[in-house]
Amino acid sequence: MPGASLSLRALAKTVAGRPVLRGVSLEIPEGETLALLGPSGSGKTTLLRIVAGFERPDAGAVLLDGRDAAALPPSRRGVGMVFQDLALWPSMTVEEHLDGRVPLARFALEGLGRRRPGELSGGERQRLALARALARDPRLLLLDEPFTGLDPLLRRSLASTLDELRRERGFTVIWVSHDLDGALARTSRVALLREGRVEQAGTWEELRTAPANPWVASFLSDAVEAP
Repeated sequence: MPGASLSLRALAKTVAGRPVLRGVSLEIPEGETLALLGPSGSGKTTLLRIVAGFERPDAGAVLLDGRDAAALPPSRRGVGMVFQDLALWPSMTVEEHLDGRVPLARFALEGLGRRRPGELSGGERQRLALARALARDPRLLLLDEPFTGLDPLLRRSLASTLDELRRERGFTVIWVSHDLDGALARTSRVALLREGRVEQAGTWEELRTAPANPWVASFLSDAVEAP
C-alpha cells in the first residue's frame, strides 16, 4: 500500500492566547520523508498532533490523499505517531500495546511481551513506541523526536529498522528532530519552522545553497554537509 499524500492549508492554532501556528502550508507527496526542523517552541509538535487528529486547528485544513480529514478521528486517518514522551500506557503489557499485530522480534522485544513500560529499559520503551505506531500499517508516520536520549548505537539500530520498514511498506514520514545529522540523512526534503511559520521548504541542497533569508542560513550553519 503506498504512502498517503498530505496537504496542509493555512493551518492556524492559538494556545493559551499565544499563536502557535500562523498559516502553515505544506505539500507532502506520497512516500516522501520530510524533516520538520526548527527551534523549541516553533510549533512542530502541535503541527504533528493536528495532522494525527489529536488537536483541531483554529483555521485551515488537513487533506489526506486530497480529502479533508476534519471529520475523521485519529483511528481512521491511517496515521501512526511516535510521541516525544512516548505516551505508553503504564498498566498495559508490551503485547497489549501491540495487540498481536507486530512480531516482537522485529523490534528486538522478544521475551518482553508480558512486561509493562516501567519494567523496560529506555531503549526498549522507544522500540515499543515505534512498534505500536506501525502496528496498524499506517500510510503516514509522524515521528516527534523518536530517538531522544538514546545512545548512538541504539539510535543507529532503531533508525536502520525504520529504514527497512519504510522501504518495505512505502509509508510517508514526517520526522521532527533536533538531530540535524540523523534527520537529514534519512529524509528527502526539509521544512524549517519558526514561530509557527514555514520559513523555507525544499531539499537540503536547496536550503544550503539558496537560503530564503538570514535566519535560515544561520539555523543551518552548524549542520553537517548533506550525505
